[in-house]
Amino acid sequence: MSKCTCFHSGGLQPITPWKDMITSAQLEQIRKNFASVKPMNEKPLALPKSDSAAAPAKPSAVVIERGPVRPFHTGYARIDNAITDALRGKSQELKDSVYDIIWSDFLPNNVHGVEETDRLARISLGVEKAAYLADQFMDEGTKASFMDAMRSIARIGMEGERVGSCHMKYHVKNVIGLDGNGYVHEDSRGEIRYAMEKYSPETYAEYQKMLNASGEDTTESALFSLKWAIGNLDLVAAGRPGYQKYQDEQYEKLYQVELDHTFSGSDTSSKEKFLESIKAKLQANRDLQINLFMEQIAQMSKAPGGYLVGRRMVLSGRA
Repeated sequence: MSKCTCFHSGGLQPITPWKDMITSAQLEQIRKNFASVKPMNEKPLALPKSDSAAAPAKPSAVVIERGPVRPFHTGYARIDNAITDALRGKSQELKDSVYDIIWSDFLPNNVHGVEETDRLARISLGVEKAAYLADQFMDEGTKASFMDAMRSIARIGMEGERVGSCHMKYHVKNVIGLDGNGYVHEDSRGEIRYAMEKYSPETYAEYQKMLNASGEDTTESALFSLKWAIGNLDLVAAGRPGYQKYQDEQYEKLYQVELDHTFSGSDTSSKEKFLESIKAKLQANRDLQINLFMEQIAQMSKAPGGYLVGRRMVLSGRA
């Protein structure tokens, strides 16, 4: 793995003693501002008699509750909408557990200190976590489509590319169209670009020059393609069947990506058996960063009920 360049890698910085940061004149002025004789209490400090034998009060626990996990959308309507359907009407705890898998296991942004084998194994763990949630909280009619969608997102994670050594780039769509029911709609600009490239290659070449460094639309390029589409509605319509076939091929390519099988076959019959089987598979893969996965197992064990993510954290203080 190449040398890490993110903010986590700055290392420890030397601390300069405060005496080395002020002049002797400033130090002398500080001495003058202090009284030459320390004030003393004439009466000794004493507790009230009523409290002299009382035990120190036990500090109350502090409860921290975080907000819900933000939904993640890939921009692939068939995938995102299958998850939306599976979670509709379900508890917020289940939604948190599912979206945490996508954010943390499948498509994490920061992978500081994580080797590639660990990243791929974590995707495998995420698939098993999704299977456990499906077995525990979903009916047979929902389970299959939900797992197909979750495995598809896992495959997007498998195809992710490292940016430097600390961050990841995934082939997801950054511009998402959501309707009032939370459903994702395919970006209509895709069929415009497809028709432009097929029927007007010179115009398409001009459009490509307007894109930013990431290959995404700028305001100028978006207006350019929209203006072309308005003037060529017949070409957009003519290219629609071909674009639909192209979309089908993209989904098919995604379905062919091989998943990591490090944690495959885990026992999803109960939370206790699931966590134990994960531990057993972890022990069989000693080349992984075990602490990274043991921390996850500990967090899942603390989650309430059969869920894998807990929004409440109870902190107890010491007297």
